[in-house]
Amino acid sequence: MKITYQLIWMIFLLAGISSGLSSCKDDESSENEWNATYVYIQRNDYLVLNNSTFNLKHSPGGIAGNVEITFKLKIQKPASKDITGILQISGTGKIPVSAFSLNTDHPVIKAGETESEDIILSLSDSGKEELAQTHDLLSGEFKIQLVNLQTENVNTIISTNSALTSIPFSLTKQEYSINNLEIGTPEDSHLMERTSWYVQADPQAQGNVSNVIDGNAYSDIAQDNAGFWITIDFQTSKTISGIVTNHWGDAYCPTQIELFTSDNGIEWKTMGILDVKGSIQNIKFINSVTTRHLKYQIVKFPARVDVTEFNVYEVN
Repeated sequence: MKITYQLIWMIFLLAGISSGLSSCKDDESSENEWNATYVYIQRNDYLVLNNSTFNLKHSPGGIAGNVEITFKLKIQKPASKDITGILQISGTGKIPVSAFSLNTDHPVIKAGETESEDIILSLSDSGKEELAQTHDLLSGEFKIQLVNLQTENVNTIISTNSALTSIPFSLTKQEYSINNLEIGTPEDSHLMERTSWYVQADPQAQGNVSNVIDGNAYSDIAQDNAGFWITIDFQTSKTISGIVTNHWGDAYCPTQIELFTSDNGIEWKTMGILDVKGSIQNIKFINSVTTRHLKYQIVKFPARVDVTEFNVYEVN
């Protein structure tokens, strides 16, 4: 009887050990690559091609252009607890990593969700100021990287696909150019009210200077075999983004102009020289400028050149 009891006890003991070993194997198998939670980063516009190269222009108005990448921290299936990613920006080249900022470098995927709120990388204002300190051409190659995780979820790891753990981009700041002008109509702007302007013109120009702000496309100021200038005093400082000039027709249009700004109407700062054409000439500043005085100079011209209307775009 005693032997039978011991035999039964051994059978139960062995069964328990076997069950325990089986349980351990189940736990191990539950934490493998097949059912792991993979964490990764992905751009919101990941389907768009050739969107990782950025260029900035450098003119008298400062640095023009921007860098912005919007992305999210993601997982392939909901988790029971929060997951926090740790991001890092690295780079090579002459543009410092400190020029960029992230709205968060510790994005969180909330429990039960599969992605974080938007994460935005941008070129900071201080970064633009830093880049404006040199007139040289600058460039750099950069990566936003997912480098670590913080979570209480088991079997949660950074994706093994390197394409999903870093977002590459490049930036080039062009060499400083005195030209702050280009052809086109500025965005987010409106035509200024002209009634308060004080307008003057080159004494050699023919016609009353008020003709360029009277709203009449058939009145003008003109000059034969020479260019002329027009200056405008806005009476107070205005932030302007461009101009539009009207002319009798192609035969009377300037082919090259120069614009200047001034705080006092005496000392003028050039905004650049631009080749132009057509009876309506829209010219925009690469960077909007704040000024009280504006000077328009016709540099190249046909046998007779004129201006029938002169308007200025102000930033909204």
